[in-house]
Amino acid sequence: MRDRVLAIDIGTGSVRVALVGLDGRIDAMVQREHDQLTPKHGWSEQRASQWWANAENGIRQILSDHPDAAGRLLCVATCGQMHGTVLVDDDFQPVLDEVPLWNDKRCEAEVETFSARDDLPALTTLTGNPPTTAWPAFKLQWIRRHRPEAWDRASGLLMPKDYINACLTGVRATDLSEASCFYLLDASTGRYDDRLLALFGLSRAFLPEIKTATDVIGAVLPAVCRSTGLPAGLPVVAGTSDMAASILGSGVYETGVASDSTGTSTLLTVVSPKPRPAAGVNNLHLANQAWGVFTILDSGGDAMRWARLAFHDNALSYAEIADLAEQAPAGSGGLVFLPYLSGERNAARRNARAQFFGLTRRHRAGDLHRAVIEGSAFGARRCLDDLRAATGPIGRLIASGGGSRSDFVLTVKASIYDLPILRTADAENGIVGCAMIGGLGLGAFADTAEAVRRCVRYDMEIKPNPAWRDRYAKLFGVFADLYRLGGPYYDLMDQVEGETDTPPG
Repeated sequence: MRDRVLAIDIGTGSVRVALVGLDGRIDAMVQREHDQLTPKHGWSEQRASQWWANAENGIRQILSDHPDAAGRLLCVATCGQMHGTVLVDDDFQPVLDEVPLWNDKRCEAEVETFSARDDLPALTTLTGNPPTTAWPAFKLQWIRRHRPEAWDRASGLLMPKDYINACLTGVRATDLSEASCFYLLDASTGRYDDRLLALFGLSRAFLPEIKTATDVIGAVLPAVCRSTGLPAGLPVVAGTSDMAASILGSGVYETGVASDSTGTSTLLTVVSPKPRPAAGVNNLHLANQAWGVFTILDSGGDAMRWARLAFHDNALSYAEIADLAEQAPAGSGGLVFLPYLSGERNAARRNARAQFFGLTRRHRAGDLHRAVIEGSAFGARRCLDDLRAATGPIGRLIASGGGSRSDFVLTVKASIYDLPILRTADAENGIVGCAMIGGLGLGAFADTAEAVRRCVRYDMEIKPNPAWRDRYAKLFGVFADLYRLGGPYYDLMDQVEGETDTPPG
């Protein structure tokens, strides 16, 4: 019986490979971590070769550990971090192994120049999105300008999960969710737009063919079957972005339903039948026939990861850090943290930086950790306010992702958002979403509604703490003022860092 999907998630922190049943339950999962390289402030890279090595090793291990699994596989379904701009040659080999990621801001100058165009409002309506440093169109401009030797060797573009699919199948394709955020797509048709291609000097042949997430794009190559143990002829579906997979895997697919998905970033999304271009928000096509109107805090979960590394050299677990933070008072004893460790995507201050404000000698590690958690929630609250302005009132959020596992962290968020939060029972929503996409593509589910009914379960609803909510309402004003007043200093620090990075003449 073929009743298992091999789900592969190419995340910012790791590659995960899982065996998932058609009831959404995960039988087994292996994880391979990889580093995020930051050679300069605002730069963020990873090695594409490491993604594939981790995926290949993970597949081999999980099939070795579960020898009967290969014969039960229905298909392979992938999801992955968005926007990572993988340039490949004719043999699908990366011409730049260090790939600029979704949170890489090095193309800020290209975005600033483009944003001065007189026809920008019309282009925003066309694409459904404002120009930002996240979109691959602008990353490609930077690569062409600053890495001409690599550009000349490139024959095509792939996103991280598309690169894994190409390694699996030898097929170059993407899905509509990824393509909707290239800044090269007409949002009304779901096709590449000739005017945008001309503006960026790109050809259709350079870009991957657009599929729906559930389309079968090919079968696993014989060489990959030999190296991993996958069965011959196993279908591979196009898959989707990690964001769309997580949203689907948390049961968010109907118009008006809202999501908080926190992994490395915090993504706040409302499902809509069409894009809703507005200040501070973005739009992407979801894995089903709907759009997600969303805002993002790039370092929503990454701030806790940074604090764990910076303060404890990763010696403490996330649960131990949350316990430390919970012992500190709400408001962290008057300590406020701005979480902009990687700048910011959708605001006037894309070069924003992180900071602690109010630090005194009486503060201890628990206060700092709580301030990081609260500051990340304050940053997400700024994004949530933009989202509510675009979509209208939100009654409740469905929380998913690794950042939703702590009752304490979710209570902080609920109190800062002043909204109840419903949590999914399974933290691996992207993996579950992959399995649902694979099942839909191979006909195991009649439609999205059936897939959600069979695969998604909820844990509990967490409500705002009234005392915390009132204190946070005051501190949010301090947070907003610090962000607003910090602009000149962000620019000054950029200048100082630029002088430091300049080699002696």
